[in-house]
Amino acid sequence: MNIQNIEPPILVAPSPTPFTREGKVNFNAIENNAEKWLSTDLSGFVLGTENGEEQLLSFQEKKDICKSVVSVAKEKKLIIAGIDNPSVKGTLEDADAYINLGVDVLRIRIPRRRDTIDEYFNEVLEKISGPVLIIHQMAPGGFTNSMTTEGADPDQIGRFCSYDSVVGYIASHLVRFEMMTRKFISKDKQFWVPNAMLMAAQILEGANGACFMLGNIAPKICREIMKLGLEGNYSKSKKLNDSLVDADWNILSRGAPGLKYAMDLIGFEGGNPRSPLNTLDENAKNEIKIALKNSGILKVE
Repeated sequence: MNIQNIEPPILVAPSPTPFTREGKVNFNAIENNAEKWLSTDLSGFVLGTENGEEQLLSFQEKKDICKSVVSVAKEKKLIIAGIDNPSVKGTLEDADAYINLGVDVLRIRIPRRRDTIDEYFNEVLEKISGPVLIIHQMAPGGFTNSMTTEGADPDQIGRFCSYDSVVGYIASHLVRFEMMTRKFISKDKQFWVPNAMLMAAQILEGANGACFMLGNIAPKICREIMKLGLEGNYSKSKKLNDSLVDADWNILSRGAPGLKYAMDLIGFEGGNPRSPLNTLDENAKNEIKIALKNSGILKVE
């Protein structure tokens, strides 16, 4: 599916990875979830992400997950594969493998070493075999413990996004930093919100789509919030956005285990995280349950 042919605002979400009781990837659950999402407002899937427990998956497992989702959703939803590889050679090999499986877009994370960023992207973006979304680099634990971002400067990001192979950029949660970054990125490129709590604010600053965890849970209302903002109805957009903040934080702050539990509550197959990640305690589960109820999220729409 061509990203340019999708009705805006585009909303994609990092897909969780269900496992069996034995700790193996549950491909039946992956396909069942994908089938359910086909009938929702979600624009597409992002595979191989932190919320999908990418660090705990082998590359073969990542490829097999892509193959499963492609078998269900090809030409129906946008399919994005995540790459977080500091090697130019490794990135290009990963990209070739994913494109050959039928993935539509490659989401590439900015390398952690600042002294390699220019050389990395100059080579990768000239040679890559498919369209690219660049994503910010977070400090370890950035979503829960840190308010800093690592990686490229705004003008560097703008320069990378000027390549023909790049379709856009997924922002960080640092609104002021991204306000500056937006000035360096052409308006015809995608510029996506990374966090549901920031939808109204970043749409006001020039975002035109989104990629975040809550998109798995509440795609209809999230797209409505962005649509209202893009139409200039900021007050209504912000009011709706505020109604989701508690649910978003209670899930996001608990990472993949929080997302999986929320999915279980609304009829999808989340299940337990893979070791060494811990399952949620009863207090955390109860807080997520209450937050979803208070936000009116009782099923995926």
